[in-house]
Amino acid sequence: MSKNRHRSLIEHQDDIGAYVPPDHRGTVNVRLVDGAFCGRFEMNLGTVQPGGEAEPHWHETEHQVMYVLDGECEVTLGDDRPVTCGPGTVVRIPPKLRHRVVATGETPMRAIVLYSPPLGPRNEIPVGPA
Repeated sequence: MSKNRHRSLIEHQDDIGAYVPPDHRGTVNVRLVDGAFCGRFEMNLGTVQPGGEAEPHWHETEHQVMYVLDGECEVTLGDDRPVTCGPGTVVRIPPKLRHRVVATGETPMRAIVLYSPPLGPRNEIPVGPA
């Protein structure tokens, strides 16, 4: 019996392929947990360079939760005014709610982003390991 049979369940973020999401500028994501893990959610580490943005968009069926780790951004939900968000901020976005995220600080904004259910196929641009 192998003592490392569960080793594939442990991985460093630098060993996971990164990608640029569609309609995002200055953004690189690392899909830390994909839908194949349990089929109920996916978890990403998003890094948005200063001035980068997720252009206004919505998700048809997916709930999105963003937890800001570092940096600063402005989040616009629907027709509301932008809200400045920094480390420790939790943003909850239900399906079909238009949203926009712009990195506003002088350093990159990093966030953990969850989707449930996992996002379907999209026109992502692979950029290799993070």
